[in-house]
Amino acid sequence: MRALRDKLSDLWRARELLRQLVNKELKVRYKNSALGFLWSLLTPAAMTVVFTVVFQFVFRLGIQDFAAFFLAGYLAWMFFSNSVQGSIQAIVGNGNLIKKVYFPREVLPLSIVLAQLIHLLLALVAVSPYFIWTRGWGILSHLPALAVGIVLLTIFTSGFSMLLAGANVQFRDLQELIVVVFLIWFYATPIIYPVALVEQQIQRGVQVAEVYGHIISLNPMTWFVKLFRDAMYGTVEVATQGVEPFTVAPSSWPSIELIGAVTLTSLVVFTLGYLAFHRFALTFAKEV
Repeated sequence: MRALRDKLSDLWRARELLRQLVNKELKVRYKNSALGFLWSLLTPAAMTVVFTVVFQFVFRLGIQDFAAFFLAGYLAWMFFSNSVQGSIQAIVGNGNLIKKVYFPREVLPLSIVLAQLIHLLLALVAVSPYFIWTRGWGILSHLPALAVGIVLLTIFTSGFSMLLAGANVQFRDLQELIVVVFLIWFYATPIIYPVALVEQQIQRGVQVAEVYGHIISLNPMTWFVKLFRDAMYGTVEVATQGVEPFTVAPSSWPSIELIGAVTLTSLVVFTLGYLAFHRFALTFAKEV
């Protein structure tokens, strides 16, 4: 524990370096770009249009305000995915710097996570008028819950990013494999469909849906998406009356059980990722 406390103290003393790396990450990305930050909105905007057309107008999934439903989960996923996939080469890509200067190595993946966090916050501000228009002013009362979700997702993502950034130094195939893993992970997370759809299929006796239900229930990103969606959009449930297949309860505070599970998961993943990163760091100078 003393070693962990000392390393965290080193990280705190390196906060100015971390701030500079975050600024560098943002400046490099938008250097000579005419639209700047607006480019980071292009992907979620395009994905929202495509999935809204497919699931609201072609297949008619029957979910009210599908674009808001999708965005509430996708923005959380985009932050997580971009952070982890961007961090995985943070150590390998800065090999010369690591060999010449001592500094807490974890600031490299953490700077990418924090840069993505700024993108997430700006994106939330940009889409907030749309959510207020479609879901009502009541969602503003759940902003503290959303803030809790952002903090916990950042802790979870930081741990995951450090783990893969460190492991990638010794196992370079990870940077190729992770693209495939995240593609599968995206569809195994209820972003473009509600959990209620899987539950509906389980009630109808579809065995594959039962297996799939276990997979998504064990997926930690399912919990984060639910936390964001409860606060920003509401809860989708299987309709028991009427012709619509689903009903949507108004946005609400996530349950204590959900927040507790997400908090525990975030702290465990961060601790394991941090400790594993420093274990891998013993060979960084030799391997990069």
